[in-house]
Amino acid sequence: MRLRRVWTAGLLAALAVSGCKRNSEERGTTARGGSKAAGDTVASAARGGPKVGGMGTLLAAGKASDLRVSPDGQFGAFLMNGQKPHLDGIPPQMLVGSLFVVPVEGGKPREVGAGVTNVPGGLLFAPDSRHLLFLTGYNPAVQSGELHVLPLTDATAEPVTLGSAVTYMLPSPDGTRLAFVDGGVLKLGPLPSGPFQSVAGEVSTAQFTPDSKTLLFKRRLTAAGGLAAVRVDAPGTLVKLADQVGDYQVSVDGSRIAYQVRSESARGMYDLFLADAASLKGQRLAVGSKAFAFSPDGKWLARTENGKPEQLGDLHVGPAAGGSGRKVGEAVEEFSFAPDSKAVGFLEKYDQPARAGAMTVATLPDGAPRQVGSRVPNFVWGTDSRYVAFLSRFLRPVFSVDLMLYPVGGEKAEKVGRGVFGYGFMPGNEAVIFRTNCIRDGRACDFKALDLQDRATEPKTWLQGIYTYKVSGDGGRVLATYARMDSDTYDVAVYDVKSQARKTLDQGVQVPAYFAGKNDSRALYIITQGTNPGVYAAVATP
Repeated sequence: MRLRRVWTAGLLAALAVSGCKRNSEERGTTARGGSKAAGDTVASAARGGPKVGGMGTLLAAGKASDLRVSPDGQFGAFLMNGQKPHLDGIPPQMLVGSLFVVPVEGGKPREVGAGVTNVPGGLLFAPDSRHLLFLTGYNPAVQSGELHVLPLTDATAEPVTLGSAVTYMLPSPDGTRLAFVDGGVLKLGPLPSGPFQSVAGEVSTAQFTPDSKTLLFKRRLTAAGGLAAVRVDAPGTLVKLADQVGDYQVSVDGSRIAYQVRSESARGMYDLFLADAASLKGQRLAVGSKAFAFSPDGKWLARTENGKPEQLGDLHVGPAAGGSGRKVGEAVEEFSFAPDSKAVGFLEKYDQPARAGAMTVATLPDGAPRQVGSRVPNFVWGTDSRYVAFLSRFLRPVFSVDLMLYPVGGEKAEKVGRGVFGYGFMPGNEAVIFRTNCIRDGRACDFKALDLQDRATEPKTWLQGIYTYKVSGDGGRVLATYARMDSDTYDVAVYDVKSQARKTLDQGVQVPAYFAGKNDSRALYIITQGTNPGVYAAVATP
């Protein structure tokens, strides 16, 4: 199942826009020779008019890459002088360099580790932003390194070393505990410095329940691929749920665990089991199950059933406590619950080669499924569950990928825009936003919004010629990038939704650029070219 956030929609769109060429005109150039963002003119710069860009303050000078922002937006972490390891077969994007941390509001950048990688799992912030976890001396051949934790609330604190051959690390949702795999042995203890207790060997991955009270972990195939659980307050006692386990998920309240076990009756498939987190005793719920998920409120469990390797299963929705479910769709590949858990959307009669299916919505507990679109590759729920937006491929009169909007409970879906690549909902569900009219192989698109309080009106063009976008947490501002024509860099601008004011913050930046700081008050980004490369922060208001 595919999860999305609005702030990633523009970047995902840029990866899928081959062939998106509409009738928009090519943008001009600024006085510096780059692509001209909407609203900027060469003449204004030549006359000594308003400054275009250059609004950022240098936080850390040097050849930076792989910028990350802490969940609270207060810290930036990045690699300096990253180099590709001299090893055949590694991903071309992999870098290893020195890890630095800097406060977004300003302060002295700190080097905290060497030989840190940018691959997933190489560094991450704890959910409460109190600690930064990272691997130093990373060895790409065995995908391991020395684990350190840095307390971020104390500017003078030094990193604490926790393990020497760590391949996996995971902080608990409440940020108080840490699980990591060191030399194949799973260890568990309190952040930042333990003590850490050995739980089990031959472990590959782990997951905390949402309440942080139980730790689930999967063992390697050499240990039968078993799934086991241990109480965080009693790590010496573990319970095995099953061997030959595939995926597993935990309900939002942490009370139930759903997991796949290799099927004995359906060759090449998995059966779905359900266990109560208190007893950790599982019972088989479905045969031939490929996809499954709990609803956001923990009340429902949806899963595909009776599937085969060459045939997709049917979608059933039933109580999360167990028992038979109601069949709502046939041959389903993807599905997701509405945020309020009162409906489920899914792609049925899914054509795997075409990667598309029929968009269908069923209200819960017993609403009849309603098919509202065809040839649909993806969809997303609105934040208040009143709408579903999805793309649909139209073949006549000409091929087009168009954005559709379905009001839940309505008769049919409405067409919002043609030739759309990248879409989502604004926070608060005030508008559906999307990129369209793309040129330059999707590197310059119009950014539009349809007011959901007045759907009869035409979508408004907020910005022109953008490449990617992110929306602030309050939905009041948009951070957009523009692909330059003189280099493989971008200009970054901020747009105020209410006033429609727009300002270029800087030129020649690397994507992505982030909102950061208190209430998303700053824009954080990297500049790699010119005389002053480094990490920059700018006030994120026009």
